[in-house]
Amino acid sequence: MKKLKVLAHMKTTSAHLTPGRRQSPSFANADARDDCETPFRAYKDAEPFLFALARKMKKEKKELKIYDPYYCAGSVKSHLRALGFERVYNENEDFYAKIAARETPEFDVLVTNPPYSGDHFVKILEFCRDSRKPWMLLLPNFVCRKSYYAPSIGADAKPLFLIPSATKPYRYWAPGRQGFETRAKGTTPFETFWYMNFCGILDAEETRAWWIKKYKAHSTCDIPALDEALPQQQRLQKRPNPKVRALLASKGVKTTTTTSGVYFDPERAAKKRKLVSRE
Repeated sequence: MKKLKVLAHMKTTSAHLTPGRRQSPSFANADARDDCETPFRAYKDAEPFLFALARKMKKEKKELKIYDPYYCAGSVKSHLRALGFERVYNENEDFYAKIAARETPEFDVLVTNPPYSGDHFVKILEFCRDSRKPWMLLLPNFVCRKSYYAPSIGADAKPLFLIPSATKPYRYWAPGRQGFETRAKGTTPFETFWYMNFCGILDAEETRAWWIKKYKAHSTCDIPALDEALPQQQRLQKRPNPKVRALLASKGVKTTTTTSGVYFDPERAAKKRKLVSRE
């Protein structure tokens, strides 16, 4: 009964089970290898935070304006509609042309799984930074250790990481690649998780504590505290190669090697939470 009460706002229908079919993109230079439809499960994991944002903005879930600027097969609309979010903007259009023309739609929160090729990660992170709106990006685990990550999100950003269990990673439909149209279990090109920044509308640590109290017991995900290790198993940033170091040195730029490649350990985090709760 308690679980039903906690998850009452997450009612769904069976419509989300059908993967989308790729449509021809309406913009040039689109790479079919970037086409990966986000699984419904990922949106269901993200739902509590969208719900919390809607409440904080004094809106019903159906009124929350969600923007996904990257189009694949359009299933994001049906996925989020199944969770009660009806105002989702996801159209087959050139996102960067819209930025240049200053024609991007009004939104409350940006939610997307961006293309992995080229410089899409940098572009979407910078757009989120400049928009000053909450964002939830489903990104590979290596993005947060790249040199472009910190400047791209801005000094004021305090993102949380919503990480699915390593034994149950998110799997994606890849309608743009031969052989993946009918693959039952989808594909896992990289370990991915949600990067979430609430831009001050929600307090990061308070929201994490709220989620742990209300949802952790019913979820296969975890959320590291802001003062815990970044959730990846590689160094935060590799030292540039000799050629790049020489080039930077010629410009008077000092280079360093970051060796803070520590680990996020879900079991250790759980023990820490138990100790805190006893105090």
